Amino acid sequence: MDNQVIEGQTISFDTITYGSTYRNCTIETSFEPVKVDSVTFDHCVFMQTDFVRSEWLDTVIDHCEFLNAAFNESYFFRSEIKSCRMMGCDFSNRTVFKEMTIRDCQLSYSNFSVTHFQDVEFIRCDLKEASFQAVEIKKKLTFPESNLEGCDFIETNMKFVDFSQSEFETVILDPRLVRGLSINAYQATILVTLLGIKLK
Repeated sequence: MDNQVIEGQTISFDTITYGSTYRNCTIETSFEPVKVDSVTFDHCVFMQTDFVRSEWLDTVIDHCEFLNAAFNESYFFRSEIKSCRMMGCDFSNRTVFKEMTIRDCQLSYSNFSVTHFQDVEFIRCDLKEASFQAVEIKKKLTFPESNLEGCDFIETNMKFVDFSQSEFETVILDPRLVRGLSINAYQATILVTLLGIKLK
């Protein structure tokens, strides 16, 4: 049955149903690749950390925890992740984020290397020392009010990236690929120094 709200229960991932909301539930481990569509997880506890090759379509994940979880080769589409603790998560190796909003999340030390971003916003997220190496970007990748301190963007073409509303003192960029990066005046001074350019 669609649009049902299930609260305070222990649920098998394999019984998650289209269009349902799960609130304050414990989600047990699935032994198959996770695939969810039009589902809301609100303040849920997930018993597994292996989400390799998972699919999250039109899904809301709100106030959940995924510490050091693996999301390699996964697909996120038209979904929202908000107020989640996801420190050290591994999204590397061909994971796709398409038309996504990631809001108020703790994502420090996470790995997004060799992923694909299309029209994605990280809003007020802590991304301290996250890795975005060799990322493919289409349309836009923005970081309003997010902490990018120590993030690594080596081998990433920055053409569609907007840092202008983010915060950092140190960030790692590939000097050959910074053309088109959007920054503010204060960040320009920082990046000039980081790229080894001398101001006189």
